[in-house]
Amino acid sequence: MALKAAIIMSIISIIMLAIYGIDVIVAGPEASSNGMTGFLPMDDKSRGTIFGIIPSVMLIASFFITRKEPSSTLGILIIIGGAMIIVGTGVILAISGGQSQNTQTMRDFGPVLGIGVVIIFLGGLKIKRSRRSVIT
Repeated sequence: MALKAAIIMSIISIIMLAIYGIDVIVAGPEASSNGMTGFLPMDDKSRGTIFGIIPSVMLIASFFITRKEPSSTLGILIIIGGAMIIVGTGVILAISGGQSQNTQTMRDFGPVLGIGVVIIFLGGLKIKRSRRSVIT
């Protein structure tokens, strides 16, 4: 039961991250300076909290609620979510590339990249444990 819930949580997280990424792309490079948003009617901070932090927490939680259950499928979903976080951060930085990128902007995205790496690590660990349990 926990495995099904974790897979559903991971899929929802991936969908939310995709919505977040599409919204950032739709908003365009001048969004923050013009106060524009994409199709989601919310500011950057709210969008980041709802469509960035919550999916990240759900991906991490999906690993821990199934830590003793093997599932390569869940591991792959977690890796996809982590990769989307890393790629999405790169896209945001690339889109805002025309604007002056100060050290504060880089400091804001550093932890996000770190969380993406941790999530990918957890997905890899899930796959590794799943393969080990199949062998034994």
